[in-house]
Amino acid sequence: MKTLDLQESIGLMLKTSAKAWEKAADIELRERFGLIGAQWKIIVILSMKEGITQKHIADMAFVEAPTLVPIIDKMEKENYITRQSDPKDRRSNLIFMTKKSKDIVDSIIDCIVEIRNIGLAKISKKDMEIVKKVLEQITVNTEGFIKQKGEKTDPDLWITQNKSEKTLVKL
Repeated sequence: MKTLDLQESIGLMLKTSAKAWEKAADIELRERFGLIGAQWKIIVILSMKEGITQKHIADMAFVEAPTLVPIIDKMEKENYITRQSDPKDRRSNLIFMTKKSKDIVDSIIDCIVEIRNIGLAKISKKDMEIVKKVLEQITVNTEGFIKQKGEKTDPDLWITQNKSEKTLVKL
């Protein structure tokens, strides 16, 4: 019987580091703002792309759409977001930030950058360039495999239009 050598698993290393980074951000943002993970992610997503559907938010947050329904409900009750019917599709709602969420988004991003800096401590710029290049190639390779199997790859939902009034923060 075969077993996987998990100590050498790049996939497991990627998933573990991503989950640790996310958990650190969740802990800090809960302490500072009382926000649970999905709430701060929704605020950050909307700060880049307002007026999108719950499905679009779910895709950007890497969760299933039904998972977000109670979170969106709670955020609306707490006045972080508003919902408006989509004029193009009455079955969908478009989600918008309120003043309350707009007032804290810069502080949320500052906190995420702090966590990023903790995670990237002791890693050289040269090594980071290599990591980026390798991760991009892994994506190209695996998306090529997915297409070869006749399946669609996920669209890059994180490509946004830079708005002149916003400050682009590199994470």
